[in-house]
Amino acid sequence: MRSRSSEIREVIPTERIQRLIDPAFVAALDSRPVDELRAMKAECNDVENALSYRRRLAQARIEILEAEHDRRVRGGTVEDMVKDLPRILSAESGRSSISDTRLAPPDASGLELRWPDGREQLIADTTLAHLPLLPAGELESTLERLRAFERELSDLRSAMHEVIDTVEREIAARQVAGTAG
Repeated sequence: MRSRSSEIREVIPTERIQRLIDPAFVAALDSRPVDELRAMKAECNDVENALSYRRRLAQARIEILEAEHDRRVRGGTVEDMVKDLPRILSAESGRSSISDTRLAPPDASGLELRWPDGREQLIADTTLAHLPLLPAGELESTLERLRAFERELSDLRSAMHEVIDTVEREIAARQVAGTAG
């Protein structure tokens, strides 16, 4: 017999995420046991952490690909870009740095999130290993797809935050009323 958590991990994430952000997921919270509310919140937090982790991976790739694009325009060397990676990936780049970003715990970042079209491969492929050899057109198209994927991850995170907030408000209301157990 399989556990509920292993069944959940096998759901295509877009289906899982759609289930979690569907208004029906948070309908009638006041009639649900507090343990169920806590489980709902934990599941949402796991998914939000996984989305957050992948969003930061997408952002880092975007920053590196943009730096490669700029390097090509300026005519700099690959070595110069490699030396500049700490700045590229830092707060100076205009995005939050790894040190400023709350990264997901190891098991949450390992949560399988697969899109039916394989979009998640944008943050797992070998593009960076072959960056200097990447044709300009492929560099641009990869950047466009990464930017769209990063926006989608950001939008999904925002939707997850709304659900988490809704569940947290119900738990807090029960704590105030003394019925949270």
